[in-house]
Amino acid sequence: MEEIEKKFPDFDEWLENYEEPEISYIAAIDVNTGGIKAVGPRGSLESKKFKKIIDIPTDIAIKIISGEISITKVFVDLSSGEYEITETKNLHKIDDVLHRIVERKWAEIEVPDLALTYDSSQQELHIELSEEFGGTYKLPADIKPVPRKMFWNGETNLDFILTDYNDPHVIHDSISIKLFELENNKKSIKINAPKKFSIYTRRIFKKYILEVL
Repeated sequence: MEEIEKKFPDFDEWLENYEEPEISYIAAIDVNTGGIKAVGPRGSLESKKFKKIIDIPTDIAIKIISGEISITKVFVDLSSGEYEITETKNLHKIDDVLHRIVERKWAEIEVPDLALTYDSSQQELHIELSEEFGGTYKLPADIKPVPRKMFWNGETNLDFILTDYNDPHVIHDSISIKLFELENNKKSIKINAPKKFSIYTRRIFKKYILEVL
């Protein structure tokens, strides 16, 4: 009996000193697209089944496994090995009601999703997505948005009508652009605007502003 006790360490002592081994994770990568096909602890993926297996950061792996991030939204830049979490967006109208886009001076919106700026001297309307959504509209320096990498669906339209002030029944001009055109790009359009006007849209985003210069 004494011999057996000498062979086995004291369990309480072992438990007190036990350190759980760190788990590292790997991902199987589609060599053509950089998309992730599978994620698991090291040794869990069969190398014969997948052409390319690489290390993946633990925090991203756990979020994929738990469902917090969809595996379809994570891509690897095959040249640099960096991971990008993306969102593919195919947006639809929030409702079918015409909404007037409020001028900045009257709007209580610090962080717009989409901003329109009318340059009266050039008669141009500039349309920009917020930098948070991959656009060019810069937010105030004290606001630190979390940029989201997105692939905008090519069929999503943004439609605007330019009308008499606060009256959508008298239309002076209409504008329609593809949402993907605003990715890292400002869209500038010549418009026929009276001295005082309103712009209406059927909302896709929640927060719009208009600024007249």
